[in-house]
Amino acid sequence: MTALLADVRVQVARWRNLLVDAARCGAMESPLAALNHPHWELRELQALWWLRSESLLPVGVLAMRLGGLTMPRLSRLVDRLEDGGLVRRERAVRHDRRRVRVRLTDAGRALADELDAQVQGRMAQLLSPLQGEMRSALMDVLEVWMQALTAQARSAEEVAGEGAELASAPDDLLTASAA
Repeated sequence: MTALLADVRVQVARWRNLLVDAARCGAMESPLAALNHPHWELRELQALWWLRSESLLPVGVLAMRLGGLTMPRLSRLVDRLEDGGLVRRERAVRHDRRRVRVRLTDAGRALADELDAQVQGRMAQLLSPLQGEMRSALMDVLEVWMQALTAQARSAEEVAGEGAELASAPDDLLTASAA
């Protein structure tokens, strides 16, 4: 943090303090943490919500969305949801049968729609202290921030991809490009 400019350090300190204050008010908990259902566990409900949001997810991505769940735990979770008729596994037959993706069934989508209503209710509670124009301004700033974060992530992926290409390039190509 020593390399940060003074104005950025001030903003980081302000943001940190805002996060602490938000946590004290109970606003830092994910809206997904408030999901509840009499039959399903919280992680299972969160998996359904993510599948609703992103349609079809590779199991590794679903594990990341659920906070870095280990693959054995994720497999058991998907087994329970599959046994309950809420999801189905799909294998990529053409390319690599080991690649497994998870998709909602119609029953899973119906439950996920109910869960999304719970999430939206929690989000409405979080936004309710702000009035119309302030809420809109907050959303505008968050959208710009997400666009900047997305561009930054894409740029990092491109740099990583170029590094991987160089690492796998034959030695004669590397020496030719260095000349």
